[in-house]
Amino acid sequence: MDSFRSLIASHTIQPLFLPSLAVVPLVQYPGARAEWVVEAGDPVAEEQVLARGLRAADLAVHSPIPGRILEFREVTLPGGTVTSAALIRLEGEFGRTGRPTAKKEWLQAPDAELAARIAAAGIYLSSSSLDPRRTLEPLPSALDFLVINGLQPEPYLTLSLHLQHERAEDVAEGVRILQKLLRPARTEFAADPEDAEQWAATFSALLPGVGLHSLEFRYPQAQEGLLLKTLGIPLAPGSGSRILIVDTASVLAVRDAVVEGRPHVEVTVVVTGRGVRQPGAYRVRIGTPLAQLLKDAGGLAPGEHKILVGGPFQGKAVDHLSTPVLKSTQAVLVLDREEVNEAVERPCIRCGQCVESCPVGLEPLNLHKALKQGAADLAWSEGLGFCIECGICSFVCPSRVPLAAEFQAAKEARRGL
Repeated sequence: MDSFRSLIASHTIQPLFLPSLAVVPLVQYPGARAEWVVEAGDPVAEEQVLARGLRAADLAVHSPIPGRILEFREVTLPGGTVTSAALIRLEGEFGRTGRPTAKKEWLQAPDAELAARIAAAGIYLSSSSLDPRRTLEPLPSALDFLVINGLQPEPYLTLSLHLQHERAEDVAEGVRILQKLLRPARTEFAADPEDAEQWAATFSALLPGVGLHSLEFRYPQAQEGLLLKTLGIPLAPGSGSRILIVDTASVLAVRDAVVEGRPHVEVTVVVTGRGVRQPGAYRVRIGTPLAQLLKDAGGLAPGEHKILVGGPFQGKAVDHLSTPVLKSTQAVLVLDREEVNEAVERPCIRCGQCVESCPVGLEPLNLHKALKQGAADLAWSEGLGFCIECGICSFVCPSRVPLAAEFQAAKEARRGL
């Protein structure tokens, strides 16, 4: 499967313009729960807390720019989530941007202080785009394994490559901070770099004692269960392994919070696909509308496009370019008409291609048949709960049966969502 890395010629991360109007949703990631602590008309400072999480593991939301809250408006995010959003007009002075940043000492700092810095920053922690977000709250004081997932999770999604290339020393510092805080017995770092020898030389010097694993790009090997299997880390039921898997962007967010006291108000987003004029990696403030992001990235190429937040398998379609960048946004994919494989769904012909392609050994055609017959219990007995929702079965299906969406809906119904 093509990684589509060649669309982006340079690893250099470019900063984009600050939004004159930031749209900051209350829901920044799936399952988020928070409440506003500001009101319409209030002036807000750069990085000021706008909303606080309702539960211990929920994240605070900070203002990406200084300004004034014009109003709160209901917005619909890709995927259908409806949430309140604060509209902030840029005005006033910046408290951090354009000013030198003093680095904070962390090596001798108490663990409680490091944990407090991370918690105050409202960091979105993820292991890959194929897995749910993580939190440091319920983890034990010492881990068996800390796994840094530096793999490209889906075709087009090259963010981790850019971050490791341009911020290697910061990535290493973030890993050491997590090691100090979580005391893992082993730390493993997996990546699929373009130059395996150079990558290994760089990180072996920066992270002595860390297991380095250079792999070839292969979707969906970045998924937690498949990655652990590749690394030979046991995750069998009852194994009792205490494991944390975090991606490169999460490691850097932790580093920036601990070393620079920086809340999570900025993300690096890969804008890619043949439908955008200047594919690349861009540093952008949360709350920036996609219309501005795409304009600053050179604009759209002529023709019809399908725009996704995320990758071709796990991404969510964008209906309106007023949709803002979130903490969880890592990529915006602009596909031209020739890249979109859409067709009318036809009955399953039981060709078996989905069975041959399933990375976890399921038989999607039998799961589909059971669900169509209303036999959900039969589908679960045949392994529906082990589906990782990678979407490969839907991709290879010649009848264009939306298998992955069907399985996801059945699992959500089982959980009562």
